[in-house]
Amino acid sequence: MPSIRDIFRRFSRQPREPAPAETYSEAPEVAPFTAPNREHEDEAPPSVPASSGFPVAPAGEPVSSQPAFDDRPVWETTVAASTEPEVSFPTPRRREDGNVGVLEPPMVEITDDDALVNDPLQLTCPYCGAENQRVGSRCANERCNRVIVRVPSWAQHRRHNWFTRRLSWRRIIGACVLALFIVFVIWVNYPFAPDPVVLFKKTQTQLTIDAGPGSWTGVGRDLRHSRRVDIGPPPPSGQIRFWNFDVPGDPLLSEPVAQDTHVYLGSSEGMYALSHADLSFIEKWEGDTPGRITGGAAVIGLYLFFGSTDHTVSSWNAFDGQVRWSFPAVDTVETAPVVSNGLVYISSGESWIYALDAHNGALIWKKQLDSNASDAATIHDGKLFIGDEKGVFYILSARTGQEWFRFRTPRAITGSPVVSEDGERAYFTAGGQLYAVQATRREIPGLYQFKQLWAQLWLWQVPGVPRPKGQQGGLWRFTPENPLQGVKSSPALVDDEQGGVLYVGGHDHSVYALDANNGDLLWSFQTEDDVWASPLVIKNHLIVGDESGALYSLDRETGQENWVMNLGSPIKIPPIVSNGLLIVRTADGNVYGIE
Repeated sequence: MPSIRDIFRRFSRQPREPAPAETYSEAPEVAPFTAPNREHEDEAPPSVPASSGFPVAPAGEPVSSQPAFDDRPVWETTVAASTEPEVSFPTPRRREDGNVGVLEPPMVEITDDDALVNDPLQLTCPYCGAENQRVGSRCANERCNRVIVRVPSWAQHRRHNWFTRRLSWRRIIGACVLALFIVFVIWVNYPFAPDPVVLFKKTQTQLTIDAGPGSWTGVGRDLRHSRRVDIGPPPPSGQIRFWNFDVPGDPLLSEPVAQDTHVYLGSSEGMYALSHADLSFIEKWEGDTPGRITGGAAVIGLYLFFGSTDHTVSSWNAFDGQVRWSFPAVDTVETAPVVSNGLVYISSGESWIYALDAHNGALIWKKQLDSNASDAATIHDGKLFIGDEKGVFYILSARTGQEWFRFRTPRAITGSPVVSEDGERAYFTAGGQLYAVQATRREIPGLYQFKQLWAQLWLWQVPGVPRPKGQQGGLWRFTPENPLQGVKSSPALVDDEQGGVLYVGGHDHSVYALDANNGDLLWSFQTEDDVWASPLVIKNHLIVGDESGALYSLDRETGQENWVMNLGSPIKIPPIVSNGLLIVRTADGNVYGIE
């Protein structure tokens, strides 16, 4: 029996090639076994006939005798051929380090159902991904430390470590990028997101300023402050029909408003209602308001709205002067109110602007600007447009007061903005210049401050810093020859099939007609003195007054003078028209009705 050492030596050698198997067509008849006669071992074996079916040595080759007992090691013997199927085993491999008697396991071809990789002992941990692990041992990764087993692929169930899976570098970086993106989106859209508390505050009425042809119920006539009337009686011919020289107090800058048979005036003494027929007094509400009524009023049906310097916003009955409600403001109220969709918009000192319920005066929202508002707000298409004395032009949400856009100018804004009929452009005056900006623009928070830093670096001539781009939203700017004596009042706007035209007066004794699309000068007209009040467009006529008291009627297409008259006192309050009657209020408090 071979020893254990012989067996290891057998597996450490390459086995001999097995002898080719002999095939027989017919199995010969085997004679009974006879023990060999050892007395004649040295004699040659008897010849075997060729017909016996056994292999016969070729002619000329010696026949070697084989001892009965084969003393060769068993691993060197040749296996006789047989008709049974042949089984082959993989050849063992000797280790490369040359150690005798230590063998590496043979490389067995493994299918997907048998193992994860071809090497049954060298593989990657299926749980944590650590390399160079061995089957049957624990993973070298201390966090994993799981026994590595070899199972078919259909039975594999990889259970990841919770901590490793969720805190991998790829997941951490992805989560950080996603968080930064969410923060950026919130930061950009937060100023435009409506306040849910304000949205749930519903108004109890839908009162809106009437812009019909026979009425002038608010400053600027309509919510866009276009100051244009294209339907109704023909333009006035320059004849003074009525007048009233008895209105007490200082008129300040209170623009008249008219509805049906009433004309309403504010002054330093109180509120007055005049008859539209002859400008005689109907009501005198003197002393009912402790403060002065500096701005104009707004009248809609039975409601009369105005603000005063006694820090209040009031709503009266338009016919008998009974107080409906009163709202306490933070500071003096010196601008005119604007009413749209049941909300009363009005500004006060300390830079506040309010939106009040027109029915009961309840506060819907308020917002503080950078400075006091320059004049009344403009409303169009759900947006509120207003400028302040610091030179900032704002676009706010009319419903919630959320700020959508601001445009900065170096000097204070004067007058109320004017918005085009399509809602694409807004116009305002600042520092003697007339600006046109995009009315649909929204500002990205922080962009203006970034451009300020960019401009400063460019002024310092830092290498590689290009010239910064202009302020976003600006379209064009009209500058008279002398900007310090340029335009100060709000323009009048005409939008028709022939294109938009802006009409504005200046402190350089001029009236300008500009193309509303690009700011090109169409024509200009020279007046006797500075123009403080906003012009008025009645069909094809342009009505404008100057500081000398001269009142002009010009052809709005050519600038030719139709007629002129002098009222003897500066015209600083914009004129209005109601039912064909041109109503002009001069600085001395007198009121004129011109037909």
